[in-house]
Amino acid sequence: MKKYIFSVIIASLGLFTVNAQNTGEIQYGIGGGINFSNITINDDDEKTESLSSFNAHLSAEYYFDDRLGVKTKIIYDNKGWAQDVVNPNSILETLKSNYNLTYITFPLMVNYHFGSIQSRAKSFATRPWYLSFGPYIAFLTKAEESLSGNDFKESLKSIDYGAALNFGLRFEIANFTKLYIEYDGQYGLADIAADSKTTNQNSSTAIKNGLRSSVNLGLLFAFY
Repeated sequence: MKKYIFSVIIASLGLFTVNAQNTGEIQYGIGGGINFSNITINDDDEKTESLSSFNAHLSAEYYFDDRLGVKTKIIYDNKGWAQDVVNPNSILETLKSNYNLTYITFPLMVNYHFGSIQSRAKSFATRPWYLSFGPYIAFLTKAEESLSGNDFKESLKSIDYGAALNFGLRFEIANFTKLYIEYDGQYGLADIAADSKTTNQNSSTAIKNGLRSSVNLGLLFAFY
């Protein structure tokens, strides 16, 4: 299944390139940033805190014109949460533990560009501001608890999905190259627990990735 997904992504990027040579334009990107994530649990007894981590990503965007494009990313994405746990050596003491989740994430977003044209090159990639939104799918590669080092991947589902949003600003530094800074948000919609606990006959404890926010910095390269 994963090999099939990767094949589709690679084929899609190739199709973007062919189409760009004939009608539009393609822009590639590379970047990374700081993540802030937490989970949501529909159980008031479970208290969690946000966790800071990082991401690294590659992107490709196909421009239909100077305002509208479609963008995809491949993200090495770290999520998770922090939580107080009982010290195994003293039941009267609690310790802070990080629950680190690593995903490979693939968003597919419509990208709208706006602002005054600011470019030295004849290109679709000329407007400084952009707003992207669309769905994402993510594949879990690692789940580790920091205090014990225990791997708890088997207690989670291997696939997550949800909604993605980008809001960013680009600065032209050369005819074919731009520097960008962006806010990248994801909101998980899937219950990621492999076995949700049933609390009564009508409800169960669902665990979702919730909001993952990041501030990213990177470079964009346009070819036309």
